[in-house]
Amino acid sequence: MTDSYMQEQAEALAAKLKLNDGKNGYVEPTAEGFAVYTRRKWPGKQITSWDGLPVEWHENVGSNKAANR
Repeated sequence: MTDSYMQEQAEALAAKLKLNDGKNGYVEPTAEGFAVYTRRKWPGKQITSWDGLPVEWHENVGSNKAANR
């Protein structure tokens, strides 16, 4: 898989999770799948896979980390 493809999939997952405001969290493509960083505990059921790849969740990260700074 290409890096641009993984980046597109990460952006699509962020859009689905509504994490594209740049404040509450973001999605990062990794070698194994995707890492989701959120400022707060995720309400409801977490997505465990996206496009056939595993999703790793990191909740309650600091605001700077959630804004990917």
